[in-house]
Amino acid sequence: MKRICLPLLGSLLAFSANAQDIPTQLNGKLVALRGKSALPFAALDLPKAKYIALYYSAGWCGPCRQFTPDLVKFYNEMKPSHPEFEIVFMSEDQGASAMEKYMSEMAMPWPAMRYSAVKGSRLAKFAGRGIPCLVLLNEKGELLSHSYEGDKYLGPHKVMRDLKKLLTGDGSGIAASNLATPEPVAATTAKAPESSIKSPSGTNWDEAFKKKP
Repeated sequence: MKRICLPLLGSLLAFSANAQDIPTQLNGKLVALRGKSALPFAALDLPKAKYIALYYSAGWCGPCRQFTPDLVKFYNEMKPSHPEFEIVFMSEDQGASAMEKYMSEMAMPWPAMRYSAVKGSRLAKFAGRGIPCLVLLNEKGELLSHSYEGDKYLGPHKVMRDLKKLLTGDGSGIAASNLATPEPVAATTAKAPESSIKSPSGTNWDEAFKKKP
């Protein structure tokens, strides 16, 4: 599930989801937290989203656990007045159970790509060398902001500030003095995912999606 080496930002700039827009690529592949369980998510509002932030993160990652509460606060404060953006969690956890546990512990209010769909997704190509990694795209899949600049890790707060500037048009939302400040990062490691795609609540996400009309 986890990756050791991924494309650099220069390659990412050249990558565009030109075959399908981002909402189309995510359609039928999302889950969202309902209580303590992650259940299939009907992405009815995604086609309206002008900005989509992909959040590569994992429960085993200490820096991710430090940053995620900041992102949750940002989302809860901005989403009611700015429905034109969405965040999608791209799990780097060791299995569906670990992913669901992490989502529950952090009270993630945004949807996630279901665990079994992340690895083969074209959107996985946007990930960086380490996590937490936040990547901001427009609805066409064009890269707007990234936690990495080449090999240099700028961190997810930089992307969060860029998103705020786009949403509000307020330049004070981005603090240039912080852009080069290193943030904690956990290198991704190559480990085999757990074989089961069932959540702790017993939901088999793939089977659930197969039954949908």
